[in-house]
Amino acid sequence: MNTTARTVGQVVIDALRAQGIRRAFCVPGESYLGILEAVRELGDGFDLVVCRHEGGAAYMAEASARMDGLPGVCMVTRGPGACNASIGIHTARHEGTPLLLLVGDVTAGSKSQAAFQDIDLPGFYGSMAKQVFQVDHAASVETVMRQAFRVAMSGKPGPVVIAFAEDVQFESVTPRGTLPETLQPIAPAASLVSQVLARLRAAKAPLLLLGGTQWPEAARRDVADFAQAMQLPVASTFRRLELFDNESPCYVGSIGVVTPPALAGYLEQADVVVLLGGQLGEIETARYSRLTSVSEQRFFVQVGPQIEALGLALQPNLAITSDMPCFCAALASAPALAAPSWAGTTRELRAAFEQFRQPVQFAGKVNPAQAVMALSQSLPGGMVCSLGGGNYTHFVLRHHRFRPGDVLLAPICAPMGYSVPAAIAAAIADPQREVLAYTGDGCFLMNAQELVTAVQRKLRLSIVILNNGIYGAIRMHQELKYPGRPIATKLHNPDFLKYAEAMGLPARRVEDHGQLVATWHALRASTDGPFLIELVTDPDIISPAKLIAAATAAPSGS
Repeated sequence: MNTTARTVGQVVIDALRAQGIRRAFCVPGESYLGILEAVRELGDGFDLVVCRHEGGAAYMAEASARMDGLPGVCMVTRGPGACNASIGIHTARHEGTPLLLLVGDVTAGSKSQAAFQDIDLPGFYGSMAKQVFQVDHAASVETVMRQAFRVAMSGKPGPVVIAFAEDVQFESVTPRGTLPETLQPIAPAASLVSQVLARLRAAKAPLLLLGGTQWPEAARRDVADFAQAMQLPVASTFRRLELFDNESPCYVGSIGVVTPPALAGYLEQADVVVLLGGQLGEIETARYSRLTSVSEQRFFVQVGPQIEALGLALQPNLAITSDMPCFCAALASAPALAAPSWAGTTRELRAAFEQFRQPVQFAGKVNPAQAVMALSQSLPGGMVCSLGGGNYTHFVLRHHRFRPGDVLLAPICAPMGYSVPAAIAAAIADPQREVLAYTGDGCFLMNAQELVTAVQRKLRLSIVILNNGIYGAIRMHQELKYPGRPIATKLHNPDFLKYAEAMGLPARRVEDHGQLVATWHALRASTDGPFLIELVTDPDIISPAKLIAAATAAPSGS
């Protein structure tokens, strides 16, 4: 055992490394110099990604965790830094992403005495983080770090905030040593799996729903094998399209902002619904107008790692606490049905979905739907795609085709500004993978400054800006509520090509959706690093299915 005295800052980094964490994202601050010094001492042994805004850093940490399964780590200073990072904590809580936010705090004993940049961190983060720890005494640092890691990873994973008093970071302690945390898999009881299988076999109109984020590749393969053997119709929850091969004959669409009409109708008649890994929320229930009432005609099964997160919108007939790998492995080992009665329905739903995802034609207009579909068909498999928030996302969610091994980084809380930093984190985590960030012109400028890191590190990623010159989502809702009376949605944008080139980023502008594919491949052939394409689209195409003039029904675009 190492009995050499270590500073609190050193113990913090030692604890991260003991759990296999070798990277953090930060905006530096004087309130955590002790932790920064511990990183400096390691040299190349720890990768510190320096960001330009704490919101971008927190988004990167969240996306990094999604990529490698370990808690993402974000380091920020007190007060303004902690406040700026909150959007990443909010996102991680909704996604179920393990994340550690390390905050340099005011000096010990100075709380509530008008200390510089003081903030009540437990009060501020109490509704967002799974737990908030404060290290005001050197002796507690090892225990706090160990507890923080366990809380972030256990049950439904999520964000944990740890505040370190500025002066305490320089104090010395004799470490007792930290073992890697080994969280035991949560396996379902065999009898519960048998009940689910029995219900499915007896069903007339079953539906398998996939959601959540804790889906390693093996679990995705197992559920695909099971569904295909049973010829089950499979749908994904909002922004979880990558969980199942979109080209599979079993995949029938996403229950999103707009659900494919045939699938929406099927939801009303499905007699057994099995939801794996996710939740039913406002989006999936169409603002709580469906799938919220217990019905004698429907048996609802929900499977997830934390019992408290089950049954928030619809009480399940059977709630099962389980990790996805364990449950899906149990399903995959079940014998298939020779000729399920619902096989014809699955084919019909699939055919209807194929029709639904064909781009609506808008004569004489630059249509992002056609550009997205063509680009997705030309890209290599196993790629990463990131999305933030805005109407541009609906064109991707409806027309981009996700295949086995693909990753979709698109938080269900749909935050603007997420796409660019998430793509950067993904490219850092897996440098050989192709990473594509779709972003709208409004979404892009919220964190565009982080692209300096992509250029500095020569990351293999591309940015496609769908530029319609407006805040499209807000404009759409304005047109629905107050037709012809928009306000605050027209954008005065910079020249995105000059902006990109000022950072050293190769960039091209496309004004014809048919040119996007050739432009993307030409840029990729000329560089292994990052590049940007601006696709100038028509603001009148307010959703994948409607023009502004016709936007009088529910918004389209899932």
